[in-house]
Amino acid sequence: MSATIRVLERDRTFTPLGIRFWDAALDQPVAEPLSVHAWLRGTAHPPVRAVRSTGGVYAFHGLPGQAAAERPAADEEHPESVGVPREYAVAVDDPSGRYLPVAFGVTLPLGYRGEFLSGGVASPPQASPPRAAGRAYLFPAAGRAVPPGLAAIRADFADAATGEPAAWAVLTATVAGETRTAIAGQDGRALLLVPFPTPERLRQGSPPVDTRAATWPVEFSVRWQPGALRYLFAERDGLNPAWVARPSLKSILDEQGAADTWTDEDQEPVAEWTDTLVHGRELVLRTTLAGGERASTVWISAGASPP
Repeated sequence: MSATIRVLERDRTFTPLGIRFWDAALDQPVAEPLSVHAWLRGTAHPPVRAVRSTGGVYAFHGLPGQAAAERPAADEEHPESVGVPREYAVAVDDPSGRYLPVAFGVTLPLGYRGEFLSGGVASPPQASPPRAAGRAYLFPAAGRAVPPGLAAIRADFADAATGEPAAWAVLTATVAGETRTAIAGQDGRALLLVPFPTPERLRQGSPPVDTRAATWPVEFSVRWQPGALRYLFAERDGLNPAWVARPSLKSILDEQGAADTWTDEDQEPVAEWTDTLVHGRELVLRTTLAGGERASTVWISAGASPP
């Protein structure tokens, strides 16, 4: 005799926002626990903290304005599209200090199922080498330990006019045909991690070569324009002050103009310059002062908005 099971009620739930974060230097998922919050912009609702799943995805439950999506009707086939568009600000903090804190905007509903950005939009859109679509990248903090096999390029940016840290400046470097990007924190310090290129003689199948003597030219440029930065959490009192002082990642990467950089105090500033990376060594960028002494910082001046 078999038992008959009668379904009395079905409880259907849907998560409108889940985000997996990726390490921009290693191009792999971030394993360390993060603190991730979302706030419905322009409202008095408190921020909601995401819950990290066993698979490393940060899922939001109970977001203001998403009740209909989170508890869709039984006959609703597309809960990912339920509701009117609402703007949320997301803040990401790394308690371990390996990654820079970031803020970015999200519009819900996403209109597709799956993790944030899995609808085919790369993050950041201009990343080079091209990043896979559907990945939200975090950038290394200046104090992060350098993983084996990667070259560290460091810079401490300062405003040439005031000497104050050039917070949120963007450093771009091209070495061996590959372009990478780093972001300076509020203290003006940036860390760019790139794989050491393969020496040309090894590529050509020549006899063994001492890689310690290998060098590569690196082309640099900087973008910095404080007036172009947008602050997503600056619309309401009572929010975390660190979030309020944090510009959006999109405005940092996409909306700042090219900066003038003083590689030498006695010469005119430049938009681009070249330095040399030596295998196995860190490259520290500095402004050369009058008399040949090297400053502890790189002097830059704010640029204009890109066309």
